[in-house]
Amino acid sequence: MYMKKKRALAYPYRHRSILHIDIGSETYSQLPLEEGEGKALLGGRLLALTLWERFAQFDQLHEKSYESGNPVVFAPGSGVDTPLSCCTSYTVVTKSPLTGQLSITSASSSLAQAIVDCGYSALVITGRARRLSRFSISDGKVEFASSEEFHDMLTTEVAKRSGASHVVAIGPAGEHLVSHASLYANGQNITRGGVGLVFGMKNIKFFTLHPHLHGRESYDSERMGKLSASLLREMNSTKIGRTVAEQGSIALLQKANHHGWAAIDTYSMRIDGRLWGLCPRSSEQLSEAKVPTCPVCTEKSNFELESAMALGSNLELFDSRSVQQLVTRCLENGLDPVSVGSVLAWARKCRQDGLLVFLPDMQRSSAMLYLRLLDAMAFGRGTGEQLGKSLAELVSLYGGSDYAFMVQRLPLPPYDYRALPVQASLAAIGDDTLVMGELLWGNRHRRGNERRLASWALFAQTLGYAMEGVGLCPWVAISHFAHPLLHFPAFKRSKKAFAQLAELASLAEGHEIDSSWMVSYARTCLKKQRELNSRLRGKSGPHGELPDQLLVNGKSNFRSAQVVPLARLLDAYWSLSSKKSYWREGK
Repeated sequence: MYMKKKRALAYPYRHRSILHIDIGSETYSQLPLEEGEGKALLGGRLLALTLWERFAQFDQLHEKSYESGNPVVFAPGSGVDTPLSCCTSYTVVTKSPLTGQLSITSASSSLAQAIVDCGYSALVITGRARRLSRFSISDGKVEFASSEEFHDMLTTEVAKRSGASHVVAIGPAGEHLVSHASLYANGQNITRGGVGLVFGMKNIKFFTLHPHLHGRESYDSERMGKLSASLLREMNSTKIGRTVAEQGSIALLQKANHHGWAAIDTYSMRIDGRLWGLCPRSSEQLSEAKVPTCPVCTEKSNFELESAMALGSNLELFDSRSVQQLVTRCLENGLDPVSVGSVLAWARKCRQDGLLVFLPDMQRSSAMLYLRLLDAMAFGRGTGEQLGKSLAELVSLYGGSDYAFMVQRLPLPPYDYRALPVQASLAAIGDDTLVMGELLWGNRHRRGNERRLASWALFAQTLGYAMEGVGLCPWVAISHFAHPLLHFPAFKRSKKAFAQLAELASLAEGHEIDSSWMVSYARTCLKKQRELNSRLRGKSGPHGELPDQLLVNGKSNFRSAQVVPLARLLDAYWSLSSKKSYWREGK
């Protein structure tokens, strides 16, 4: 009843508007988001995709335009300004200069609420500045200025010098148009896809946000309290949930040796006792978390799962302190740890084969050697100028294709997909959704179960996109996969997951939303994403690829050496997702 009374005021109360910033002309405008459109798009991925399509200049999406026609969109989830903890997710969408397709990155931090507390549902950045520039968003205004004095400055130093609590910046790598450039966003590294490279081409060194609002209450505080308590109980009900709440995604690394999914020594091994050196300590005695938060959301550490493997196990570097140094240096220089790890792993193997003679001997892993190479790559100096090219360019120049693991010219995340058939299907089509059930409990392909694996892949996408829509951190869902037998939720468990998301969306939007609508919303995200990528590729239809090494060579030190049966997996995935029954609302 309480929410019904406020329904008439619901939409104005949301402050739904889009901030469009044209850095070329140094102008800005606030565009109202119509009520019907806002309710349909919600937030997160679908809102970001729709805005990118609306502002993109498709006739200027090529390198010679220096990305002037390529918008960069930041879209928080619809519930990030509610009192619910771990509701901190936002989505960044732009076209990748590396793949030619959309680069879609989701992250969780206080930046999401900062955008909303500035009064906006999304930020859209278009155009290209004539000089290295910055801008500041404060009290409904945008102020532009030159940032020449910040040239080649590290991201952490930019954040310190700016004096702002919320900063998005590129490091020297972005300024020097290094292929592996990433974004610094409130202490986090926004990686993969070349979004930092787009900022460099647009001549944006950084921007700051100065919120003047302070969140809001939900439309039904009692229901919100019950929902928060329910999420808390689920997070604390399992050991892995408590561990992730305390340590972040790095806690899953303890599962890698059991199931063989970590990339070790450039994918040549799947288990290694030294991997325990990267695992966090004292995971047995954890106090119950008072709120369902984790380091992923609260920015306690940049040492997360993918960075630890990309710059650790894949380089045969198993000292956690040394790897943390590399992760921090990547953040400071504005480098993507996953791409850099893949390039350094390729370079190590090529150097052993007598290639890349301009590099020092890399046979013995050394953190100090890698630190020097990271600096050289970011500033384009010496040998780093060569390693700053994309992995595809390096292979075409120097060879070593056997050691290059990439999809659509983008380095693969450091997972050994021979042990992750569901995630392999998604990685092959360029989707980086984590299939937590596989990471926790392992999985294997058996002839005849391809359709089941395909249904799990589609479920993982649907749940992930729906969570982005409301702004929930993806690690909150780990409790749905913690059962040793039902780690891919059965019908009732999956219904419960979407029912929770629907309740959060209802409390955030001020009108009732059911679970079937949330499923339909997520599938609309998937459809829109496919349509835009097909338009950018110039072709449509089923697609997917993985490196040949994973498809023909099952050799490893794992007890069940396998290859990825990609053809059968993709056939099942595209067959299932093309059925009309799949797209039927709520089914």
